[in-house]
Amino acid sequence: MRIFAVVAIGVLLTAGCRSEPIKDDKSGASSSSAGKPTAVDCAHDIGGRPPDDDFRLILDAVALPTAQLQASDSGEPGRLFAKTGLLVRAGTAVELTVDPSARGVTIGWGSPGPEGTTIRVPACPNVNGWLAFAGGYHVPQPMCVPLIVRANGSEQRAEVRVGADCD
Repeated sequence: MRIFAVVAIGVLLTAGCRSEPIKDDKSGASSSSAGKPTAVDCAHDIGGRPPDDDFRLILDAVALPTAQLQASDSGEPGRLFAKTGLLVRAGTAVELTVDPSARGVTIGWGSPGPEGTTIRVPACPNVNGWLAFAGGYHVPQPMCVPLIVRANGSEQRAEVRVGADCD
């Protein structure tokens, strides 16, 4: 019985952190995304908290910063990095995609985490209600980064100010 419990827990933990297409909680339909999506590992949660006034809640699932982020030298020629955590509601699968119009922009969260134009966070459990992942935005120059956020079967556009204001 004890071995069954250990195996069952392992299966549940692994299932929550797969990098398969994000499923709509209600319909089971896969979402489409630009770029090759990569998944953040649930184990990379650094301790979430409910978002405060410095964040804007998107689709009741993701909190994005409202302040202009500081873009600093990334150590890679022609690339800047703006460090900011990603807050995600526990138990909710989300996907963030950089709009194709933002050439040369990548996003990434985790310790270390995936980096790309589409990042997926599986429906990770957390008793605090929110998860936080370290990471941020890589940009070729200060800019307003357009994002497409998908969660709960919906999609919403959002912008993040990385060293520049949004119009």
